[in-house]
Amino acid sequence: MLPGEAMAWPLGDPVAGVVVLVLVGVLAGVANTLAGGGSFVVLPILIGLGLTPGVANATSRIGVLAHGSAAALTFARAGALSRSLVGGLVLRVAPMMCVGALGGAWLATRLDDALLRPLFGAILVVWAVLLLVRPGRFLKPPPEPRAPGLVAQLVALLIGVYGGFLQAGVGFPLMALFVSLLGYPALQANAAKVTVVFIYTLLAMGVFAAAGQVAWREGAILAAGMVLGGVLGARLQLSVGPGLVRWAMVVMVAISGAALLL
Repeated sequence: MLPGEAMAWPLGDPVAGVVVLVLVGVLAGVANTLAGGGSFVVLPILIGLGLTPGVANATSRIGVLAHGSAAALTFARAGALSRSLVGGLVLRVAPMMCVGALGGAWLATRLDDALLRPLFGAILVVWAVLLLVRPGRFLKPPPEPRAPGLVAQLVALLIGVYGGFLQAGVGFPLMALFVSLLGYPALQANAAKVTVVFIYTLLAMGVFAAAGQVAWREGAILAAGMVLGGVLGARLQLSVGPGLVRWAMVVMVAISGAALLL
């Protein structure tokens, strides 16, 4: 099918198509809020329903935007996304991530990601093992958060490139940056994560839209499910606590890495 062309509904039934996309959106929204990797669920479904990989990659960003706004608002209302967190972390790393995301999105409209996917899958599997071996890094961050320095800014730039290019799994390295490197508690790091992803995805979305690679109908339906999933995931995390984040990351990293390798 042509870039941006609407896909045929599964089994020729619009109702079934809407149900599938909404349910996938809810699952992906919860996963993205708790840890990351929701796009690893979304992309295969969109491709299986008829979109080309490039169009599926671009279309999934509509859901990411909707999810990010819903999750960030939920965190903000609960006090987890404070003004100090926005000023001290989000706004300091967002510019470099936006620059990287623009470059990554531009690249995605021109290159195949066949070589990147298995490499990233191997990294995720290794990371899942490290999370199991050293869980304390995500439960007990350094006593005081550190301001993003040169190394953190360079890491943010690279994460932005990947997020703009593929998006799937970008929450994992972001959590590593915010928690392990900069020392923020898991709950605050997750609130900052969904906010930063929302910011740079706004710019990346413009690149994909200009290239005509967005299936707007499917993206809008997916977004409805991801809004619900984002709110549910944020409320679940706020009620259970940061320990849920680590175990959700372990599970999603392992599943996502294995899916990429296979």
